[in-house]
Formats: sequence, structure tokens, C-alpha cells
Amino acid sequence: MADTSGADTTAPRRVNVTFSPPTPNGDLHLGHLAGPVLNSDVCARSQKILGHDVAFATSTDDNQTYVVTTAERLGTTPEALIQHALESVTKSLELAGVDVDLFERPDEDYTTFVRGFFTQLWEHGAFDLREVALPYDADTGEYKAEAFVTGRCPTCLAHARAGVCEACGLYNLPGALLPVTDTASALPQRTVSIWVLDLERYRSMITNWYRTTDVQLRPDLAKVVADTLAGRLPYIPLTYPTAWGITVEWDGPDIQPQAINAWPEIYVGHLYWLGQARLDTQAECDELVQFIGIDNGFYNAFVYVTLALLAARHGMPVPLPRTRTLTNQYYMLEGRKFSTSKGDVRWARDYLESVGRDRARFVLALTSPELQQAEFSEPIAADTIAARYDAPLTTIVEQLDALTGRHIDATPSPWWDEALQASRRRFEDAYRLENFSVRKAAEAVALHLEVLALRSARIQADAASEVSGALRFLWALRTLAWPITPDLAESISTAFAGPTTVGKAPLLADLSGTPENPFRGLVIPAAPTA
Repeated sequence: MADTSGADTTAPRRVNVTFSPPTPNGDLHLGHLAGPVLNSDVCARSQKILGHDVAFATSTDDNQTYVVTTAERLGTTPEALIQHALESVTKSLELAGVDVDLFERPDEDYTTFVRGFFTQLWEHGAFDLREVALPYDADTGEYKAEAFVTGRCPTCLAHARAGVCEACGLYNLPGALLPVTDTASALPQRTVSIWVLDLERYRSMITNWYRTTDVQLRPDLAKVVADTLAGRLPYIPLTYPTAWGITVEWDGPDIQPQAINAWPEIYVGHLYWLGQARLDTQAECDELVQFIGIDNGFYNAFVYVTLALLAARHGMPVPLPRTRTLTNQYYMLEGRKFSTSKGDVRWARDYLESVGRDRARFVLALTSPELQQAEFSEPIAADTIAARYDAPLTTIVEQLDALTGRHIDATPSPWWDEALQASRRRFEDAYRLENFSVRKAAEAVALHLEVLALRSARIQADAASEVSGALRFLWALRTLAWPITPDLAESISTAFAGPTTVGKAPLLADLSGTPENPFRGLVIPAAPTA
């Protein structure tokens, strides 16, 4: 998974991009959109303008126990909840301009693929059968795990569900949570045999991978890795005694089947869906970029890495590209973490419809919680859009209207040439995978607009080099801003009667060229009215 060969990373490459599959227990909220979803779309788009071959795919996460608990709370069936969520999320992705190649839900072929992957590793002895104590509800005869179990994290004391603590990012077993009254964690525990992935057994393989990789982790994920490696590595349940999910019969025909833990399943899902996007489940790629919230960091850093390395060790046809896991922290809504299950949300679709796609993408990218928690305030967001997006664009439209009918037919003045080179460097730095940042990209959009608005007021119509410089500076934004504000890019293309950018990335390599047609005036869609 690490490439230390020193290969030329500027040459065209095959890049796979994905984000954590949404749990189908509701629509996307702004925390989802400002985090993994928008980040991954901007990344995929940015790699396209750089000329790379990009596949961008994910699915719904149907087998999570959160689906069952939410369906119970809402008084519906899991299947009805999943189908409704799939339709809602698909519409929200389209409204947000998230240009994903494939967004589906698990089907029979997917189930066969996942079951086959884990069964092959099981046959190679990669997993251990272990007696584990789980909360047990004697009234229903059910073991409780994952979303069914809440309590206090034994590491940081924050409220947590079984699995990974969202506060500290470290793993806890279902029976390890400190009990809270009247919850599943307070149920008596009962021992049951399950299959586990014992990470300590593979410590040397894991530490060697991190020692040899040249991919730098973001600080929050680096801390999860360091803190976890500082102690004995935990074992992760690979199966649970439940019928919800993808079942396996590893214990023989006379023993009740168990279901594969949905968290390890996500890694195999990425393999499957990205393969489907490339029409080949064994398709190789040069780089895999996956966007996740920090609450998924442990699984990506340890479970997914281990599963990939084990598959390679045992000769399974699994690609091992250079892998970048880009985490984000939490987006806060008036001091609270966005949470569908707790009702602390601002739905992405409602916000997109209220402010418009580009405006929403711009302000959410500008405030994305990529390295630290960020607060969403609707009044502050509105002021930011007005001051840093709408105001300069209004000035640009008004000032450049006098240049309607003019061509870019002269050498731009040195001022415009230097300004364009500086702006291009800002964008390229933001889009480079080694230090990818949607916040930097959105800031680059804002500064490009600001400079064009300020300078355009001083243009003399008879100064050909100034006219050409301003129009060329605008034309460049068609490419540079396409990953962040695709509708603005299309408006600029229309202003020059250029090729459409809808579904087709304008290439950075073509930026030195100029449009054949004269400038026809820039028209920016007005913000939606309440």
C-alpha cells in the first residue's frame, strides 16, 4: 500500500476516491457534506483537472446495526428505512453536485463478494475463534453489540457506543463500556464464541507498514495510531451472533450462522464498488484516497490496513496502491456534533435549496473541519457568502460588462501574468494529494475573485494588455475553481461560448490556451429566494 519507489507522481495516474458509506438511517446533513462527502468530490474533481484517470464510488452502509436501532425508534422496517435513505441521499448528492461515478446499495453480487473475501481469509487461518462476553437480553434471547450498546468510554469517559469512541477515537469492545442505567450496557453479560481479528497477532506487519510508508497522516489520525500502538492491540470482532448483515457458516451446518461485523466489511465494500466503477473488481490503481470522519480512523488505520496486507500475503487478487486516508474532525451545530440519531442536524438538502449549490459548496469548503472542529452558524455563513462570494462576483459582472465583445488577443500585462501564476500556485498546492485541502482551495477561489473584482474597476477599455489580462484571469477560473464551484465554472465557459464543463473536467494542462470566441458577458445565477 505504500509506494517508496520515487516514481513520477506528476504523470497521469489511476486514482480511486471514496468516502465512508453513509449509514442509511436518514438523509445527509451538513456535517456529512462539509466533511467526507464534499472533500471527496473536490478531490476527485481536482485530480481530473490534473489529467488523472479517476474512479469515484461508494454505497450505502446497509448492514450497520444503526439501521435496525433507527428503524425501531421510527416504527418502520429496516428495508423501508434503507430504501428511503438511498433515494434521499442520492437526491442530495445530485443537488450538491457530488459527481460520484457510482452510488448504490449492497446487492446479491456484493454480498457474494464480501462473503467470499472474508471466507478466503478465514480458510487461511487469519481469524481466531474466541470466547467473548457480550451483553445478553434474556427476554429476547439476543446478544447486544455495536449500536445497541451505549455507555461511557473506558478510556476517556465520554458517552459512546460499542466499537470506536467518537470522542477519543479508540476502540472498545461491547462488554467494555462502563454501564449506564437502563441501557444494553447494563445487561448481564454472557459468553459466546465469535470470530475475531487479533491485531496484536499482526503487530509486526502493521508496524512495518507504518515504518515504511511515505504517506503522512493527518495529526488526528496519527495520534490514534500512536496511542493504539502504545499498548496491546485489541482484537476486533469479525462476526457477531446476529442475523443482521452478511452471514457466514464457518462453525459448521449445525451451528447458527453469524453475521460479519459491518465495520470491517466497509473495506471490502470499497474494493467492490471502486472495482464496479472501473468495470473490473480486480482493477489496479496507483493511488487510493479515502475520506472519513475521525470516528472511523481506527478502522481505517488498523483493521483495513491489516485486511489488505493479509489478503496480499495469502495471494488474493487485491490491489495494494499507495493509500491516503484523509480524516476530518467534527462539524458542530451551535456547539453540538451533527447527529442524525440525536436529531442535531441541518439537512444538507434544505440548506442547498436555500442558498444554492455553489454558495453552499464554497462556504462549507471554506469552513470544513478537515484538521480541527469547526462551527456552523447560519448567520455567519450567510455573511461569508455575501462578503467573499456574492459581492466580488457582482462587481466582476458589472465591471466586465464593458468588455463584452472583446477577445483575449493581446499579451497580458506583467501584473496580470504574475497574479495568475500566483493564483494557480495556490490552487495547485491545495489540490496536491500530499497536502490536499478544501479549505485552501475555497480560500483560493475567494482570493481570485477578490483580486479580479478590485483590479477590474481600473481597466481602461483601450488598454489591450489589461483587457486581455482580466479576461484571461477570469477564463482561468473556469478550470481552477471547477472542483469547488462547478456552476461558476460553467457560467464562465458560457461567457466565452466555450466547451461545457458539465460532466467533463477542464484540464489544467490547457490553461495556457485562450478561448476562440469573444467575451459575451458573465451571468451568475441569483441566490434562491425564500
